[in-house]
Amino acid sequence: MAARKPVRRVVTGHDDEGRAVILLDDADAPNSFASDTIPGFGATVVWFDPAGGSDHASDDDPAPAGRQIDFPGVGETVVRIADFPPDAVYPQNAGDAVFDEIGAHDERAAGSEHSGSKHFWFHRTESIDYAVVLEGEITLLVDDGEVTMKAGDVAVQRATAHAWSNRTESITRMMFVLVGTDPISPAEIADRRIAVKTTEQV
Repeated sequence: MAARKPVRRVVTGHDDEGRAVILLDDADAPNSFASDTIPGFGATVVWFDPAGGSDHASDDDPAPAGRQIDFPGVGETVVRIADFPPDAVYPQNAGDAVFDEIGAHDERAAGSEHSGSKHFWFHRTESIDYAVVLEGEITLLVDDGEVTMKAGDVAVQRATAHAWSNRTESITRMMFVLVGTDPISPAEIADRRIAVKTTEQV
């Protein structure tokens, strides 16, 4: 497959008189990786916002080349552009390969409780994720159900176990805005749902 397409990043800021300026205009955002083992798989972190409030005064780049940025912690935000190649190009041990690449074996384990190993991409994070299909087509799988999304479609993924399956012959590009949320397990969510329904019936 061809090399990953660049991700142009434009970041605004302020000068010392408080005027809005173009702070960065990168032809290819620097915090990027392209897999050596999975053709076409890669991602770019466009921006990272730490917990505790955004710093609109600094000119520092929170997503420089080489900085390890994983899934967000509580109150953190990560903006990521990800390329998903067709499922057919992943190696035989696809799950191991994917989660070795992104260093997310804990998230993989967290997403396996109810999925029945029906897809190698299953994982779960403590976050609310806004996922926009930019190019191509992809199928979002959850424990019980799936939906196919095309360019322009948006998914709101609420700390659920899920997987992304590209059943086409072309790379799909997506944008994710991930916001770290307070940890809560699926079992705790189920307990809260039952408690609310029980209260409503009283």
